[in-house]
Amino acid sequence: MIQPIPFENAAALAVFRDLDPEDRCEAMLMRGGSCDHLDLWADWRQAQPYCPLSLVLTSAAGTPFAVLAVARVPGCVGLAQAALLARSHKRWRRQLAQAAVLIRSALGGWADEQAITRIEARSWAGHPTASRFLTGCGFLQEATLSGFGPDGRAVFHQFSWTTSRKEKSNVQYAEN
Repeated sequence: MIQPIPFENAAALAVFRDLDPEDRCEAMLMRGGSCDHLDLWADWRQAQPYCPLSLVLTSAAGTPFAVLAVARVPGCVGLAQAALLARSHKRWRRQLAQAAVLIRSALGGWADEQAITRIEARSWAGHPTASRFLTGCGFLQEATLSGFGPDGRAVFHQFSWTTSRKEKSNVQYAEN
């Protein structure tokens, strides 16, 4: 079984040193150019003050295999953005599947505690497993977006997870 631990510099750096090639490509497209593990670690580290959730996912043996963060969007009540980067998706396939199940089961209660009603995530359209992972976590694809990357030709998928809304029948309207 996987063990999520709070973001810790050395454990996160171990993940960034050995990223899945597709995750590295996706990160480079979002950043607009080449980058190394230290650039990505620094980006993640800089985002920490905005993250009510930031974890390193480790195997049962304690080996870090992924980083996960959910960051609030400043100025937008109830809105957050999520990201996950991992080591080889083939090597860590079973643990990533466990992570998806854990995220799906815990997301609703955690979001309620944090007063978050919508979480967005994007994945590079060329990534062979990201869409399936996000769907496994309970996210739904909303749109396909173009204009990313240094030349503007990269395409990403936009996903979201939202909380249940109150039934309209429970809403009381004042009569004028």
